Amino acid sequence: MATTETVKPRHKATYAADKKKGGWLIRISGEYPEMFAGREVPVTMKSGESHSEVLVRLIWQGVDTESGERVALYTFEAKPREAAIELDF
Repeated sequence: MATTETVKPRHKATYAADKKKGGWLIRISGEYPEMFAGREVPVTMKSGESHSEVLVRLIWQGVDTESGERVALYTFEAKPREAAIELDF
């Protein structure tokens, strides 16, 4: 018998500001946040939209001082920017 229960994901990925170098990192929180290097993960933005990003390298792992959750920070693969449209002047 199939159920329609929604299962809470074990991990959550969001964008985080890189305070040392500038730019952005991916912050993963959950049970095993350090296990995602090299994988493509869905990253949730503040607006609720989700984008897939490929995690490149684990930068830091530890415990969040406010929530007590295990977290990890990753660099991610840069996506090519869209080409600018040439307009006649």
